[in-house]
Formats: sequence, structure tokens, C-alpha cells
Amino acid sequence: MAPAERHDLGKHGRELILDARNIGVDFKVESGVVNAVRDVSFQLHKGETIALVGESGSGKSVTARTIMKLLTKRATILPDTRITLSGKDVVGMSDKAMRKLRGNDIAMIFQEPMSSLNPVYTIGQQICEIIHLHNRVSRDEAMKRAEKLLEEVQIPEPRARLNNYPHQLSGGQRQRVMIAMALANRPDVLIADEPTTALDVTVQAQILNLIKDLKDKYGMAVILITHDLTIVRQFSEYVYVMQNGRVQEHNETEQLFANPRHAYTRHLLASEPKGTALPLAEGAHDVVLEGKEVKVAFTLKRGGFFKPDFFELKAVDNLDIKLMRHETLGIVGESGSGKTTFGQALIRLIGNQGGQIWFDGERIDGKDRKGMRPLRSRMQIVFQDPFASLNPRMSIRQIIEEGLIVNGIGANTQERIDRVRQALVDAGLPDTILNRFPHEFSGGQRQRIAIARAIALEPEFILLDEPTSALDLSVQAQIIDLLRKLQNERGLSYLFISHDLKVVRALCHRVMVMQHGQIVEQGPVNEVLINPKTEYTARLVRAAFEIAA
Repeated sequence: MAPAERHDLGKHGRELILDARNIGVDFKVESGVVNAVRDVSFQLHKGETIALVGESGSGKSVTARTIMKLLTKRATILPDTRITLSGKDVVGMSDKAMRKLRGNDIAMIFQEPMSSLNPVYTIGQQICEIIHLHNRVSRDEAMKRAEKLLEEVQIPEPRARLNNYPHQLSGGQRQRVMIAMALANRPDVLIADEPTTALDVTVQAQILNLIKDLKDKYGMAVILITHDLTIVRQFSEYVYVMQNGRVQEHNETEQLFANPRHAYTRHLLASEPKGTALPLAEGAHDVVLEGKEVKVAFTLKRGGFFKPDFFELKAVDNLDIKLMRHETLGIVGESGSGKTTFGQALIRLIGNQGGQIWFDGERIDGKDRKGMRPLRSRMQIVFQDPFASLNPRMSIRQIIEEGLIVNGIGANTQERIDRVRQALVDAGLPDTILNRFPHEFSGGQRQRIAIARAIALEPEFILLDEPTSALDLSVQAQIIDLLRKLQNERGLSYLFISHDLKVVRALCHRVMVMQHGQIVEQGPVNEVLINPKTEYTARLVRAAFEIAA
């Protein structure tokens, strides 16, 4: 078990601001009690960043919420828990005293800004509310401060943004608003709970560098909660590794990476996406999917109700693509670059306004839903969020069998069930889960179920739309290995849409880089990632592998 005190405690002369000892939290659930966190101790000095690292369910967020006392009614903080912030006992504080402390002395940025911001209030109103809670200032003064905060977190046109609602901002801008709100009263400690999980690599780099700059400027202490080890190495000075609610190991960052002692830490470090795609057979010129001058445009409206101004947005701007049998072709780019739209147009999930598309030598761009039906079992798609794409009311058997029934595959019920079982085994799952439901599985297992559903139909081609972006590193590594194995055994062709270049490097043969609906660069994976020709690709590569863009 990891010792309660840091290895470098008191060595660098910085003042200790937060001291947590033996944090323990239990949750009451239907079946009894879950020990979510046990004996977690850590220390934080002024002006430094420490990281809590671990996979989903390791207790990182519960630990952070315990410090803020933001746990649900089902949670019980165990009696041995001691938390002192600047000498004040947090555990014994009344709710009123805690409200004063939150936002003033300690603040928190949450993982998903859309669910943390109130959709019915403007950005200005939400920042002003936090300023008014802790300060007696006029409305004008609060608005001036709010504008200055937005400027500080580098949001363009901060004054105009004060009157916007959360849905009018991009994901990166919403996360910046959350940071502005957290910093409104200059807290001593900032807790950043997975602040960049849902963001593009370039936006992620900007957000992390922004937190670092603000920390240096105001001498704040930061607790960074993440499962991304590249971020940890770049931004934290001390690391705590958590697993199953306990701290398994802690050390100074460089020491921990150079010499991991615990088996779980070594497992985490080994989980970074590794390896490369298996080389294609010599002389393989069999084209599975081809697109020529494919165009997808949307008509959007500008202006008000009485003076509408319609304009055309080219999401996919006359693009060509060729995918060989057995090949994995990656399409990368930031959010809004047109990757998903392009992928969906190629398999006729959305219509195209121009160009020609062939699947296995047959032209498909003119086919309607009925015309596409005979081809549907041969082309499948795996979506980014398996929870949204699996029907919560259907059992695993029903989910996978549905496609077989619709496409008339399997002579009878028994044959279909055999196929369902085989698909589950091939996707690395036990075949005993037929009667369970999606909510009973973890994110990684749900993604495997989505893959099993796709491969049960024995397709030749699968469109993979960000299939690993919401998963932990070690689960990501397992899914990549699984996709490689299935490709090898079944001769599958993949179109792999992602913004994670580490995964693309590990899985793809070739890569296309998209920006604003156009392909700015393409070629073999190693060529493009090692020697990018455009500044845009170079920026994506830097953000993915160095986080120093």
C-alpha cells in the first residue's frame, strides 16, 4: 500500500495548502454498500500541479468531490477522513461555511461543460452570479469583471459572448467559460476533472496550456484528474495512481514514469496505443469503396426572422477517396472538419449533392433506401458513443440478432443464436450475456457489443466513427488489438474517423487530413505523421504527441 505522505514533502520549501488523509467514501446502492474510496491520502503545495490518474471507476472524481463536499445523499464520508485546506477542517464544516469556501478558496472544473452550464441563462449572467455570491459589487462592475475573465481565458469578442447562451458556443469555448467561472474569485486551489476529455487534440492543448498559464500567473495550486498519461507527464509535478478506490503508487512525475513500482502503474504506462497496422498484401488493388468529387452541402440561415439570409455550407467539398480491400484508411481533423459527414455520405446514410460513389464496383450514389437494402449487411458502422447507439430496452441477444433478422441471415432461430454467440466471442466477450442489457456493462464492453453487432452480419467494410474516443487508455488498446485481429481474420476494410492521432498511427495504413470540408494532406500514416507537409497537420501532430501546440 502507498504511504500516506509524499516522498518530497517539505523538501522544496513550498507551503502546504491542502492535506488529505485517509479519505473514505461509501455509497448505498440497491444491493448493499459500495466502497468507492478507501484510505486515499495526498498533499498539495501552493503553486504546483498534482495529478490523480486512473481508469474509469478508480475513485478519482469521488475523491475530488469529497474535498468540495459535493457528494450525493447516498454517499457517506467515513469517520477517519481528514481534509485541511489552508489550516481549515473541511470535513467538519457546516453547509453555510462550505458555500463560502467553494468558489472562493477552492473551485472545480467539470468534465462535461454542457451539463454544468445552465442552458436558460446567458454566459454573462452565469459568471456574474458567481462574482455576486462572494463579493458586494454592482451589476455593471460584475459584468466588467466577467468580460475581463472571458478575455483572460482567450475567448474572442468577449463582450459579445456575454450575451450568448451555452449552446451558441463550441465545446472548447464552453470549457473556457467553465474555467472563467472557476477563476472568478481567484481561488487558491483549482480542481480540473478531466477538463479535456471530449475535446479535439488542438483545443485540448490550448485548454491545458491556458490552465498552466493562469496557474503561473496567480500562483494557484491545481489538482488535475485524468486518464491521459501524455497530459500528466507534460503538466504535473507529482502523480497519484488510483485503482479500485485506493492509491496504489505516488511519486514525482519523472520518477514515476522512469521507474514505475506497482504492476498497475506499469500496466497503465504500457496501455498507450502501440504498434502499427499489419502490412497489406503485395499487389492488392481490389477497391472496396470509391468516391469521386463527392460533395455534401447544407443550407443554413443567417439573420433574423423577417430578414433571413440563406447561405450554403460545403461540409464536404468535391472529395475523392479510394479504400482497398483489407486496408484501414484514417480520416482525421478537428471537430467540424467534415469527417463524419463524409463517412456517412459514402455509405449513403446521408445524401450527397454531387459526385459518384461505388461500393465493390457497383455505383450506389443514386440508390434510395430500398435500393441500398441488399448492400446494408455488407457495410456496417460503429459509432462513437455505444450507449446512444444501443437500444436500452433490448437485450444483447435482441440487439445483435435484429440485424440478422432484418437482412434474412440464418435459416432458423438456433442458427442465428449461434451467430450471435460467435460474434460475441470474436469481439472478446463471453457468450453467456445474451439476456443482459446495455446499462449493465462498462463503456469498453458496450463498444465491444457494438462491434459484435457489426461483425455478426459478416460485412466486408466497417465505418468506425471515433470508436475509442470515450474510452480509457487500456480499454482503447484492447479495442485496437481487437479491430486488428478481426481485420486479419476476416479480411475487413475499415474507414476510421478520429481526431486521436495515436490511435490512427496504431491502426491505419493510410491517412487523410481534413479541414473545412477539404483534404489538405494524405499519404501513408508514417509519412504524414513523421513529416507533415502542411502547418495544420503539423499542429495536429504536435498537439497529439507533445501537447505543446
